[in-house]
Amino acid sequence: MLKQIEKTNPITPPFHSPHWEKILNENNICLWSVDARTLKTLQISSACQSILGYSKQEFIENSCLWEEILYLNDKERVLQQLRSIENGHSAKLEYRIRTQHGGYKWVSDYISSVHDENTHLVRYDRVIMDIDHQKKTEDELTYLAFHDSLTGLPNRRKLEMELQKALTEATNNHHFVGILFIDIDRFKDINDSLGHKMGDKFIQTMAKRLKENLRPDDIISRQGGDEFVILLKNLTNSLALEEMAARISQVMAEPIKIVDHEYRLGVSIGTSIFPDHGLEADVLMMRADHAMYLAKENKTGIQQYQTGMSKSLSRKMLLEQYLHRAIEHDELYLEYQPIIDVCSNEIIGLEALLRWMHPVLGNISPGEFIQIAEESDLILKLSNWVLFTVCRQRRYWMDQGLAYFYISINVPAQQIHQDTFIETIKRALKQYKLPAEFLKIEITERTAMTNVVKALTTMRELQEFGVDIILDDFGIGYSSISYLVQYPFNTIKIDKSFIQDLHHNSSQKSVCRSLVAMGKNLGMNVVAEGVEEFEQYYYLCSIGCDKMQGYYFSKPISQDLVESLTNHIYTVKL
Repeated sequence: MLKQIEKTNPITPPFHSPHWEKILNENNICLWSVDARTLKTLQISSACQSILGYSKQEFIENSCLWEEILYLNDKERVLQQLRSIENGHSAKLEYRIRTQHGGYKWVSDYISSVHDENTHLVRYDRVIMDIDHQKKTEDELTYLAFHDSLTGLPNRRKLEMELQKALTEATNNHHFVGILFIDIDRFKDINDSLGHKMGDKFIQTMAKRLKENLRPDDIISRQGGDEFVILLKNLTNSLALEEMAARISQVMAEPIKIVDHEYRLGVSIGTSIFPDHGLEADVLMMRADHAMYLAKENKTGIQQYQTGMSKSLSRKMLLEQYLHRAIEHDELYLEYQPIIDVCSNEIIGLEALLRWMHPVLGNISPGEFIQIAEESDLILKLSNWVLFTVCRQRRYWMDQGLAYFYISINVPAQQIHQDTFIETIKRALKQYKLPAEFLKIEITERTAMTNVVKALTTMRELQEFGVDIILDDFGIGYSSISYLVQYPFNTIKIDKSFIQDLHHNSSQKSVCRSLVAMGKNLGMNVVAEGVEEFEQYYYLCSIGCDKMQGYYFSKPISQDLVESLTNHIYTVKL
C-alpha cells in the first residue's frame, strides 16, 4: 500500500472499504489520496478528524486546508520536501500542525507518488499518523539530558556544547568569550544546619538571581552542588568580563529571605577569557576554576586567571577541589582484580578498586586521592558510591548468568563507625535485590582496632545479615591470635609485603608459613595478596595457601574483561 504504484488504470483509491476504514480508525491512521494536479482530496479516511482536527468533508471542500494548518515555522521546510516527490520519489515528513484550540501537534506524513500507464503523475497517496506524544516525550528526554533538574538551568554537558559554538563564532568574528566560575561560600553550613531541602531552595534562589542579571545572549549553567558557570559570548573587550563579575558578586551578596529568616551568602568567582587565557574550552574552564579556588582561599571574592597561576596552586589543593565534583562529573570508575582458587583454577571473587580519570590531569593514583579523601568528609561520599556501584554491577552480572563469585569492597574506619553504616549496606543490597553472599567487606587491622566495641558490634551484625568480613593487610598491624578469635573474620588477606621477597628471603618464608597456618587453624580462608611471580605462587601452594591475588594471575581489569574472564575456567600460568 505504501510503495509507489505504476501504470494504474483506472485510478482507484485503495482504502474505500468499510473493513479498512474500521482498521484505520481503530489504529488512528489516516489514509489520504490527493489529486496531483488540483490538490483536491479524492478520498480521506475518517481518522483525519482525530489526527488533523478536521472532518473528511472539510478536507474535500477545501483543497488548501492542509497547507493552511501547517505550523508556520515548519511550512517552508515541508513544502520544499514535497517538491522532491514530484520527481517520482516518496518522502516521510514529520511536522507540526495548528490545532483549532491555538496549539500545535506533531504528525508523521508518508507520501508516495502514483503514476498512470503513461508515467504521468496523477495522485499522491499519504499515510498520516499522530506522533505528538512520541515527539513531546523525545523533547522532554532531550531537555532532561541537557538541563539541571533542580534549577532548570543548562547543565555541564549543555554548557560544553555552547562553549564550543561560542569559541568558533568568536574566532570567526574576532570577539572575546568570557567565563565566570562561581562557587557559593559557606553553602555547606546551610546544608548542615538547615538540611538539604532548605539548601535546594537556596540553590534555586541563587540560580534565579543569576539568570535575571545576564544579557540575553549569555548562558548560565549549574555545574552541580553549589557551583555555577556563566558563559559570556561576543564580548568586544575584556572589561565587560570584569564588570559582569563585579555585578554578580554584588547581586549574590544581597540577603535571601526564606521562611521569615534572612541569610547572607557571598560567592567566590574565578574568570578566564578567550583567547588571552586559552584557545580550548577545557583549558578555559580549568583556568577559571583555578582562579575561583584562589579567590576562595584568599577570600578576595573575584580573581581573574593570570599566567602561571595554576603552578601556584599545590597539587593537593587542586585534587581536593576536583574530587568534590568527581562523582557528579562521572570521572570515577571501578576496576576489579580477580581472587583465584588455585585448586580449582577458578575466579571465586573480585576486589573492587576505585579509579579516577580527570579530564585534564588524566589518571590520578588511588594512593594520592584516597589519602586526600580520608583527610576530609569526602571519603564517606566515595565509599558509598563504591558500595552502590558494586551492588548494581554485581546484580547486572547475576542477571547475565555469570559464574558465582563475590565482590569485596574496602571500607574505611570513618564509614564502618557510622551509625547508619549497617542500614546503608542493607539499603544497597535491597535496592538491587542482591543476595548478601555476593558482597564482602574488607577492613584493615588499623580500622578493626579503632573503636573496638563499635567495630565488633558492626561486624557481627553484618555477619548475621550474611555479609562476610575480610581482614585486609594481615600481619602488618596489631594482630594477635586473641584479636583474631574475637573478631568474626571469614577471610584474612596476607599483606603483599610478606610475599614480595619469598623466593630469596628465608625469614619471609617462615613468617608467611606461620601466617597461613594461623589462619587455617582458626578455620579462616587465607588469601595471599601481591602474587607476581611463579616462585611466589609455587611456594604458597607448598604451604597450603590455595587462594591468591596478584599480577601473576591478572592485573585489575575493566568490567568488560570481567565478563569474558568469569565465563571461563581460569588457567594458571605454569
